[in-house]
Amino acid sequence: MKLLLKDARRGLVRVLVENLDDLWYLSQVVRAGDIVKAKTTRRVKSKDDRPGSDERRTVTLAVSVEKVEFHGDAGTLRVLGIIEEGPEDVVAFGTHHTLAIELDSVITIVKREWFASDLSRLDDAVKSALRPKVIIVSLDEGEASFGVVGGSKVKYYDLSVTIGGKYSTGSRDKNKSDFYRQVLEFIENLTQKEGASAVILAGPGFEKDNFLEYLKEKNGALASKAAVENTGSGGRNAIAEVLKRPALKSVLENLNAAEDVNLVNKLLEHIGRDDGLAVYGLHDVENAVSLGALDLLLIADTSLVEQRAFIEELIRVVRNAKGRFHIVNHDGEAGQQLKAIGGIAGILRFKIK
Repeated sequence: MKLLLKDARRGLVRVLVENLDDLWYLSQVVRAGDIVKAKTTRRVKSKDDRPGSDERRTVTLAVSVEKVEFHGDAGTLRVLGIIEEGPEDVVAFGTHHTLAIELDSVITIVKREWFASDLSRLDDAVKSALRPKVIIVSLDEGEASFGVVGGSKVKYYDLSVTIGGKYSTGSRDKNKSDFYRQVLEFIENLTQKEGASAVILAGPGFEKDNFLEYLKEKNGALASKAAVENTGSGGRNAIAEVLKRPALKSVLENLNAAEDVNLVNKLLEHIGRDDGLAVYGLHDVENAVSLGALDLLLIADTSLVEQRAFIEELIRVVRNAKGRFHIVNHDGEAGQQLKAIGGIAGILRFKIK
């Protein structure tokens, strides 16, 4: 996301949508009561009444938001609302319209009040555009799972090929070569599409090592960006395992999706040790905040939406006490784990009774 304009006095922010992650971030920022302005198409009635003579015109409209829908598969953020501003010869004020926000859209958001979490989300989105992504590939016999670790979440893809048994020597060698070729093409396409700066080859067996040798032969430049990591499991579980590895912190530390996993994992470790340095659930978190004991506040994005005013106040108090907060995407494994314990939790500076 590119920040084009920020006017605190008018409560106005204008941004350029650069990727799918940006749409997800905006879905967390835009809500009912905001004014959103963007280019859109609107059906306009022709002066003659002939059937089919209506035309669609591109216009810039501002709507008072009633509902926001994020459609990741379609790459669209739908903003439904009542028209507040636009060309009078095209639209009737007070009627409904849906803005379809897509890649390369310029969108202006006006709020009566910008909360800390809103500004944090926009800041994350702007920084995300400057951060390279990482591709984690879990390899096994004829099976490959790909995880693109980006700004807001991990995007998964899977590939499966029948290699054949050990007695099918000729066809087996050909099938394995075809499998490696497909994996390489998939990685090359993802690298180009996502702007990935590193590839991590993972898995429990030797396939990752064998593929690395193939990669060195076929694409030396890509092989120079690759690292190998042993895991105890395969498939998407291997990708989740890699995300938790402290050894990969230097590669993953600037990616929000990896940070979700690491911070929630740290919380769960404290809970597992029962060392008194973790709290979860709204009541216990609120108590810890009131005592100035909270070092890190973790919030599932769904919990923030459901109880925004109350949680924004918690965030304000935590920040005033030099604490930190982090909003966790509910779509990922870390978000599901956090939701399972109440959707809000914290790591303490010191034990409390």
